[in-house]
Amino acid sequence: MSTGAEWKARPEGAEYAARRQRLVDAAEELVRESSVSALRLESVADAAGLHRSSVYRYFDSKEELVTAVVVQASLRVGRHVIDRLGPSERPQRYVVEGLVIALTEMTDDPVFHSLLAPSTSASMARIAGSALHEGLRPLIEPMFVAAAARGVLRHDVTPEVAMQWLQIVATGLLRLPGGVEPDELTELLELMLVPVLLGRDADH
Repeated sequence: MSTGAEWKARPEGAEYAARRQRLVDAAEELVRESSVSALRLESVADAAGLHRSSVYRYFDSKEELVTAVVVQASLRVGRHVIDRLGPSERPQRYVVEGLVIALTEMTDDPVFHSLLAPSTSASMARIAGSALHEGLRPLIEPMFVAAAARGVLRHDVTPEVAMQWLQIVATGLLRLPGGVEPDELTELLELMLVPVLLGRDADH
């Protein structure tokens, strides 16, 4: 008799990566067409050309799949930030302007918009909150890795602590009704975020 672990797809090889990616792409497309609340695993499997049971071979739960979708969307936003600012921009500008660019894009993105929709059920709101929190990590982490590498992160603030704090801030900003204007957001971040996380040499 096969155990649950034996039934799961092994996380190795090109085929595993390709099928998992098919499911993430299918789920993201469905979220963009409707909403995260309307996402059904059978619909994801159908769109990916796989059996419904295949979803559970690659993802333990709907929450894990939604998180993978948010991570993928966040990485896409992160690439746009680097394209706009360049990978070697000074940390303060990268953190402040990078976050402004990212939050502006995310506010208009159907994936993030549906995660924060008022009509989202309590269970989906919990899933969405967790997915958004984890999904922001790959977007935020490079900002503080760069700041720490250049010695401009405050000595008493680790990249991990900075990341956790900014995840909370970013999630809160995304939940604001109507969002925040880019100029206003830039001013808020320069006044409140930079002094808390970055040292005196952040401008250099």
